[in-house]
Amino acid sequence: AGVDAGVAKPDAGIVDAGAAPVFDAGTVPVGLKLMPLGDSITAEEWAWRCALSKLLPSVTFVGSVRNQYDRTCAPQHDGHPGYTIGDINGSLQNWLTGTRPDVVVLMAGTNDIAWWTTENGTQVADRLDAMVTRIQTILPGVRIIVATIPPQSSSIIQPNGVNRSTLASQFNVRVRTNTQMRISSGQRVALGDVEAGLTLSDLRDGIHPSTSAGINKISPVFGQAFQRVMLVP
Repeated sequence: AGVDAGVAKPDAGIVDAGAAPVFDAGTVPVGLKLMPLGDSITAEEWAWRCALSKLLPSVTFVGSVRNQYDRTCAPQHDGHPGYTIGDINGSLQNWLTGTRPDVVVLMAGTNDIAWWTTENGTQVADRLDAMVTRIQTILPGVRIIVATIPPQSSSIIQPNGVNRSTLASQFNVRVRTNTQMRISSGQRVALGDVEAGLTLSDLRDGIHPSTSAGINKISPVFGQAFQRVMLVP
């Protein structure tokens, strides 16, 4: 059983806003499970999860957390507000072995750079890449969609006095590079380039995407990445 996430109740009209399935029902293996894994952009920014579940109607979303308000779409997930990459790593094995997903949508790193860090964005992205390897070790054969994070508004981050918008850009460049290396080597990995489709005007507070951005911009990115990762032998 999951834990009640206790996040804001979504607008029922938006939850019901669907789109044509990315795959025909017969194309996705019966019982395929997908875990959304990350921080508050996965948990509280419920819109992209709901919209993605409309794109993938035959896929079961899994996770240790259950949002009590997501009655009609994808209530299960492993989005944990405030979690860094290290925090996620600390519980990763239990979450993965508890639900054994076939596909993981991994979007993490925002909390590593948005408030305080001694690292640059490249170093943070390399820790995310190490977590991808760990996921593959825990669940051999799992398919992973590795996401860039949304852009971040300008703010000087201590102790190094670096602008977090620069850190986010560095992080995303490295995520693309690391993920492309995995794709080129034939791994069951795809890139979900969230940053590429967003601007600062899509953010509600300089960090978190708005509801409309989640539905109209983030979920299609993951839907397309799902198609690509499912085609890898």
